[in-house]
This record gives sequence, structure tokens and C-alpha cells, in this order.
Amino acid sequence: MRILIFGMGAIGSIFAARFSLKHDVVGICRGEHYEKVKRKGLEVKGATEGLFNIEVYKSVEEIPKKAFDIVIIATKSYELKKALNIVKRNLSFSYVMTLQNGFDVYDILLSNIDRERAIYAITYNAATLVAPGIVKHISIGDTIVKSLSGDPIEKTIVDALIDVGLPAKTSPDIMRDIWLKGTINCVINPITALFGKKNGIIYDKWDLLEDLILGIVEECVRAAMIHGVYLGEVDKILDLVKRTAKETSENMSSMLQDILKGRKTEIESLNCYVSKVLNDKGIKAPYNSVMCTIIKVLETLHARNA
Repeated sequence: MRILIFGMGAIGSIFAARFSLKHDVVGICRGEHYEKVKRKGLEVKGATEGLFNIEVYKSVEEIPKKAFDIVIIATKSYELKKALNIVKRNLSFSYVMTLQNGFDVYDILLSNIDRERAIYAITYNAATLVAPGIVKHISIGDTIVKSLSGDPIEKTIVDALIDVGLPAKTSPDIMRDIWLKGTINCVINPITALFGKKNGIIYDKWDLLEDLILGIVEECVRAAMIHGVYLGEVDKILDLVKRTAKETSENMSSMLQDILKGRKTEIESLNCYVSKVLNDKGIKAPYNSVMCTIIKVLETLHARNA
């Protein structure tokens, strides 16, 4: 397959590296990361090891051959709509697959891409951009793939991922998977960003943080039910959050990375989204509302132009 990775940050780089083992991969990245990858290749350490020669460009307009089997968009959730429009205007493609955190990604994808070509993916891989041109693959996790039209391409993508060493599966209930992953993100991302620590702080300080984590999770469960999604028993979700924090203990969450680099975070697509869903129904959401506010304040304090 010919694959475009639109947004070669940490996770995008992992998918680019792995897919390049068996497929024709082109990547879109920017800044110093682009310069280093173009000159020296993409260096990946950890769960993936090696130097990968990826054909990279700063924009899709620069790509000479503009036809792709799959376009994988791995930008931030707030950049997704713009990225989809750029892809539609400039490229020929069979399918588009999203790879973002956030409860609103599903609606953005469906609103901008024909259902027959829309693929939703969730990944539990953890990665960090160590330096321009260097990515650390902290841990390998499942990637869940779902064609929004039931197209058998989802099985083709799953098989392709497994073939390059990334565990993957299809989903019988993608909305539940979206809300489950989003709930985990609503806990790990803002708490690690608040304290400036890697994911392991959630596991190491669980006893101290448990009430806060419980409050966030319970509100996510209520918001999911408003959307017709049943997440299951809260205790089991808490166990999943704790296990995820332990397994990714050395990972620096994307939200913490964004704060440290003075960039906008995905908080609007996570805790703020949950807060709004509940508030719109007249239900208070103190835990997610506070996380939403705190991260927005941190964004302003760390903004590059502050």
C-alpha cells in the first residue's frame, strides 16, 4: 500500500517507521523534526528500534505523486478538520484514517469525509518526541481500527499493522472504545500535565489521587450514557486506568509535552467536552470542569508568546 502519514509527531512517526518496513510511506512533518528526518532519517528507540528513511515533506502540495491508498491523519484533534480539508483539496486517496485523542474526532471525521472512505482508529501505543528526528517508542499497545461503513478495508489495515509488528484489531463497538480511551486520557493527560510528571505518577501516587481520578471517571461514565454508551463498572475502568498508567509509566503524555513546548493542548476534546455534555443537561461536572480550567490556565502560562 501507499500510505501518507499526515502529522509525523511522536505517534505519527511510530506508524511511519513501522509501515515503512513493508509499504511505501510518505510523511508530513515540520520544523526541525522535518529537517532532521529529511537529512538523516527517522531514528526510533525503545519498543521500535532503528533508523528509518522516510520520504518527508512540509506540506501535501510539495508531494510529487499525490495518490494514496490510505491517508493516516495523526495531527492534534483541533487540527483535524483543517487537515481533512487539505487532504480533500490536494490528494487522491481511497481511505482516510484518523489517529487522534478526543471525543469529538468521530463527528469531525464523519462531517468532512464520506462514510465509505472514513476509518476511525484508536491506539494504545505510547511514544515521545525526544529530540528533532528522534522518537522513543515507550510501549506497544493495541490499535483498534473501524471502517465507519463496515468496509473490509478495516481487516486489511489490521493485518498490515500486525504484519509490521503492531498489535491491532477491529471493533464491535467503536463508540464504547472511543469513550473508554477518552476516559483514560481525561485522567492521565491533565494530571500529568498539572504536575509536570510522566504517566507513572498516576500509578505511584494512586492512593493520594484516587478520589480525583474517581470523580473524573464517574463524570465520563455519565457523559457517555448521555451519548447512549455504557462503559461498564466504574471499578473496572479504574483498574484499566491504573494498569495503563503503570504500563506507560515512562511516557510523557502528549498534553504534558504540549504544555512544556508552549503549545495548545487537546483539553477541549477531552475534559472540557465531558464538562459541556453534562452541563448542557443541567448536571454539574466539577472534576472535569476543574481539569479543563487548570489546563487552559497552564496553556496561557506556558504559551510561547507569554
